[in-house]
Amino acid sequence: MRSVVILCRHGNTFSAGEKVVMVGAQEDLPLTEHGLQQAVDVGTALRGIAPHIQRIVSGPLLRTSVFAEVLKVSSGSAAPISIDKRLLELDYGAWSGLSNEEIIAMSGEIALQEWQEKGIRPKATQFHPSEESSIAEVASVLRELENGAGVSVIVSSNGRLREFRRLAEAVDGRLQQPKNSGKVRTGGSCVLERVASGWRVVAWDCDSQGLQGVLAELK
Repeated sequence: MRSVVILCRHGNTFSAGEKVVMVGAQEDLPLTEHGLQQAVDVGTALRGIAPHIQRIVSGPLLRTSVFAEVLKVSSGSAAPISIDKRLLELDYGAWSGLSNEEIIAMSGEIALQEWQEKGIRPKATQFHPSEESSIAEVASVLRELENGAGVSVIVSSNGRLREFRRLAEAVDGRLQQPKNSGKVRTGGSCVLERVASGWRVVAWDCDSQGLQGVLAELK
């Protein structure tokens, strides 16, 4: 199996009819029943490559660590799970705990759109850690996986996963203006492959069936 990193976003944390708000590092929400099923589905998609999975690394929040545990059982992998604080979701500051409507009332529609559609942080609201620090932390995670064989599975949150895409699309080590937000849906997965120049984005924001198809082609 080629040297591959599979990035997974945790599953749903809001049930139908619940108020959906921005959740970051300070909101440690559990997965819903559907969120747990999403973890099962991703694990099922990984069954064909389970012997090649060398490690499963999760952020420390409940929604990511439980997703990783369920994914492991569903996949049949014997790989160990480790918790890495560098995969902790961003702290969205004043936006945390607010709905889209409340964020627009506070910061304006353009600020929210730029974050959602382009991955550009708002100027008037500070996220933590800083963009520079967050990218450095994610880069250090990838560096540790550069020489590893087989498959590494990473379970994190949307804000952190955006940074993985920016790093994979860097040119000569220089980050580019994001082409898009890099958003990953809840329960979605992405695939990076190690190549001579760094990491290549093979697929982004796949559902479980799409992930299974992508992995079949990489074998």
